[in-house]
Amino acid sequence: MFRMMRRRTLVGVVAVVLGLASLGAYLLWPAPTLDAADIDAALPTERDLPGFVAHDGLTGSLSVPSSNKDGRSVLTGAALDDQCRKWREEGDGWACEHVHGVGMVVLELSENVFFRVLSNVLAYDDENAAEVGWNGLVTDIRDRLEEEGIPKVKEGSPGWGDASLSFEVPGSTAMAIRVGTVVVAATVWDGSDQVSENEERDMVQRWPALQISKIEQLVG
Repeated sequence: MFRMMRRRTLVGVVAVVLGLASLGAYLLWPAPTLDAADIDAALPTERDLPGFVAHDGLTGSLSVPSSNKDGRSVLTGAALDDQCRKWREEGDGWACEHVHGVGMVVLELSENVFFRVLSNVLAYDDENAAEVGWNGLVTDIRDRLEEEGIPKVKEGSPGWGDASLSFEVPGSTAMAIRVGTVVVAATVWDGSDQVSENEERDMVQRWPALQISKIEQLVG
């Protein structure tokens, strides 16, 4: 009987030790995020979206840095600090708390330059910081839509990543997505009224799916 009790006690101690080890491993090795090279690799390119070419003429939830070239930017270190000062002045400080890298890309349809897609990728230190950033992005989108007095905003939960919301208005759909430690602010925009409704709907699915796939390949 005592031998059985000692065995049960030993099993209990082992379980506690394993549990503490798992907790320690989680604290020492938090959820993976993107470094500067990863952020660059996470941005979709013309090769990923045939028929589209790079362009720098669309601003989404965050203003574009003056150094932006060919519709593509990767901000880390001092460049990110400088841009965050500007974003805070513009009321977009939500993007900068515990963020260590931001990537931005715009692609336009070569046959119709007024049909464009945009993605802002924000890499945070951990999932808690990313969740705060995602909530800030959602609030920012809602506030902007209200300020601009845009009627008939269709808000939806598309089920992308760990958290996502979409905001559809005539000619444009804005999306807020979180994948682990990464937040994505994506936009599909048609300023020509020459793209069919079905094509727009298709792109609203294809664009975030492409962006999420590239991020997941990098963070595992």
